[in-house]
Amino acid sequence: MSTREAQKAERREMILDAARALILEGARGDFSMSQLAAATGVALVTPYNLFGSKANILLAIARDSIFEPMNEIQQLVCDDLATFVADLSSVLARAYHGDRHFYRRLIATLSAQDSAEGIKAVVNLNYARFEPLIERLLAQKKLRPVLGKRVLAQQFAHSIASAVQHRLITRGTEERLRLEFELGLILIVAGLASTTDRTALLDRAKQIEQAIA
Repeated sequence: MSTREAQKAERREMILDAARALILEGARGDFSMSQLAAATGVALVTPYNLFGSKANILLAIARDSIFEPMNEIQQLVCDDLATFVADLSSVLARAYHGDRHFYRRLIATLSAQDSAEGIKAVVNLNYARFEPLIERLLAQKKLRPVLGKRVLAQQFAHSIASAVQHRLITRGTEERLRLEFELGLILIVAGLASTTDRTALLDRAKQIEQAIA
């Protein structure tokens, strides 16, 4: 990496660090580009030159702070569907609950934007995170190919987002969040699973129902 490229990368990280701090500090989690430039100690044009828009800054933060820590889900073994769903739920609950205060503020920041560009980009990134998993489940015939991977990935993402939003409002433990993730995912995949996997999934769903009742 050249000196110029290294300096550019350093400025990018400085801007992202300042944006994260502003998200956590602000009453609504939002910030202006002038505030960001001042907090970073750069000219107002610098964040635009490096990222193009505020939406791209928020997308970079979401990718680095939320989605990157979840990359290990791509390594999960899916030989047994019930175990796979439980392991997936554990990874997601650990990532979301561990940084829940920042995640809450980031959602508020995205929602405060005049343009839906940032939210759409984060949503699409969320869908893309689950598509390789769905593709593997379909390839290994753990799910019947009744629905396409994009639709199933969307349902995974919506179920997780719904549980996260509910838990951010009502608070609660990481374990509670994990169980809610697991139950939601079971309800999505059980109807597409083999008879053996479906039985194991529904038995597990009953156990979760008793645990969170």
